[in-house]
Amino acid sequence: MRRIGELLPAVLAAAILLSCLPFVAAGSPLVEDPGADGAAPPPASGDQPSAKPPARGRVAVPEDDPNFVRMLDALADRAALYRKRALGFSCRETVIIAKYDIESGNFRKSDKTAYDYLFEERPGAGLHEVREEVVEKRDGEEKTKGTDFEPNVTAAYAWATLFSRENRGRFHFRPAGQVVKAYRLLTLVDFVGTSPNPGGNDIAGWSGQVALEARSLNLWSVEAVPSGQDARLEVEITRYRRAFAIAGVPLASRPHGWKLNVTFGMDVADLSYPTEQILGMTSLAHSQKMVVEQKTTFRYEDYKFFGVETGQEVKEIEQPPAPPPRP
Repeated sequence: MRRIGELLPAVLAAAILLSCLPFVAAGSPLVEDPGADGAAPPPASGDQPSAKPPARGRVAVPEDDPNFVRMLDALADRAALYRKRALGFSCRETVIIAKYDIESGNFRKSDKTAYDYLFEERPGAGLHEVREEVVEKRDGEEKTKGTDFEPNVTAAYAWATLFSRENRGRFHFRPAGQVVKAYRLLTLVDFVGTSPNPGGNDIAGWSGQVALEARSLNLWSVEAVPSGQDARLEVEITRYRRAFAIAGVPLASRPHGWKLNVTFGMDVADLSYPTEQILGMTSLAHSQKMVVEQKTTFRYEDYKFFGVETGQEVKEIEQPPAPPPRP
């Protein structure tokens, strides 16, 4: 009893201190005194807050810029016009396949073939390239014959439909600034194709950069590689170096890379048309560098629109004269 009597004053003091603290209902948040730091008083019971707390701001990305979005819409309209004009022309296609020695880099040989070229529309398959090989007789007269030549690369004119609304879900576009070339202001757009089959004759299998004439939004040029090529080559080169070799020659297949360049160098009726497409194939040499092994050049000239010749053609690049033989 004496022990309890000694503790009683301390217990009474603690009770008095607790009674001085602000009352807090069970489960209610403790609110600071608004007079202490200027905080707003809590809403009365049954009242709703006047406004919700502000949401966290979304990080802006270049492709969401309103000006870029409007440009993509304009390019989609432009692509629809290109698609409509695809069936309204024919031209002469010249294909030059040049091969090089990957170890020395020296030219080996080349083949040159000319074709009459146009598009036709097939039900359920869209646009399809049609070629007839041009054969020149001894008397200079030309005739054509059927051919089974179908290069494993997208048609040059197909890049005009890159920004079509049908392709919106197959590509990711991003603005890349502007540049001046040949006294023209060009708008650059990076694109990434999402096709599961990189490269080939589907433009969605390619990634790169397209240059557009800033004023007309006509295509100027395209530079592209198969989507994901850098990562693929890194894996293939590592595997090739580690592969079992016989007489110094690895048994694994040699890694190859591709690069595509397309030039839209002719303007007719407010649209631009392709004049050259170059597909380069590189291979891994003993120097452990990717060296050009084959280059296929497609040249387009003698365009005819509904039987009317444009009078424009792509001139052959003049080669420097060969040096005189040494004495």
